[in-house]
Amino acid sequence: MIFFFFLSSAASHANTPANDPGDAAISSGAPHIPEPMVFDLVRPLGVKQGEAEANVLVNHSLRNGFTEWAPEFEFSFLDDYAIEFELPFDNLSLSEYKLGLQGTIGTLFSNHFIHGWQILFYHDRHQQKYSADWLYLAGYRWSTGISTFNMLGLRRDDFEKNGKYVGVFNTSVFYDYSEKLTLGIELNTEFEEHSHWKYLLTPQIHWDFNQNATLQFGLGASQTDGKNTEWSGTWRMVYAF
Repeated sequence: MIFFFFLSSAASHANTPANDPGDAAISSGAPHIPEPMVFDLVRPLGVKQGEAEANVLVNHSLRNGFTEWAPEFEFSFLDDYAIEFELPFDNLSLSEYKLGLQGTIGTLFSNHFIHGWQILFYHDRHQQKYSADWLYLAGYRWSTGISTFNMLGLRRDDFEKNGKYVGVFNTSVFYDYSEKLTLGIELNTEFEEHSHWKYLLTPQIHWDFNQNATLQFGLGASQTDGKNTEWSGTWRMVYAF
C-alpha cells in the first residue's frame, strides 16, 4: 500500500509518454506497459511479426545459495502471436523443457487497455512428468507514469490421473520514473486444493541501456502456507532485436 501511494503521488512527475517505446521488454504497440520480471511474457502483447528476444532469468536464494536460471528465446511468427523456448536449470542441472505460445486479443479504452492469452507447456526431466498453464493476460495504462499488468489462470501440475489443478495469479504495478528507469512491484501467487498457497513478492527496477537491452533486478520474499519466509535476489537481462 505504501508503494502504491508513492506511485500515485508521483505520477504527475513522470516524463515517459504513454506510447513511448521505452525498454526492450515492452510491447511494440500501444499502450506502453512494462513486462513483469519473474513471470514474463512470450514477447509483450501487441508484438509485430519478426520481432525476437533473447533473455536469461536468474533467481538466487539468499538463505542456501540455490540458484535457478533459465535462458530463453522468443519469436513473433505473426503480428500479435509469439512462441517461446526456454531451458530452466537448477544450479548446473537442466531441470525442464518449456514451450510457450501467446496471442493478443486487442485493445480497448482508447488504447489504454490491452489483453491476450498465454499457454505454457513443461516437461520435468527429473520426475518425467508434463504440466501446463493456461492464462488470461490484461494490462492497463492509468496515466503517463503508472501502469498495471495482470495474469490469471490454471495450472495442471501433472497430465497423469493423479495430477491436480493449481490457481495461478500474477499482478504487477509499474511507475515510469524516466525514459530509462522503471520501478515496479510484482506479486506471484499459487492456490492449490486443501487451502495450500504460496506467494512471491518482488519489488524491482528496470534499467534501459537502449531500445534493445534492458536489465531487470529485484529482491523478493516468498512463503508457502504462511510459513518460513525465504529471501531471494532475481535479475533478468533482456535483448530484443
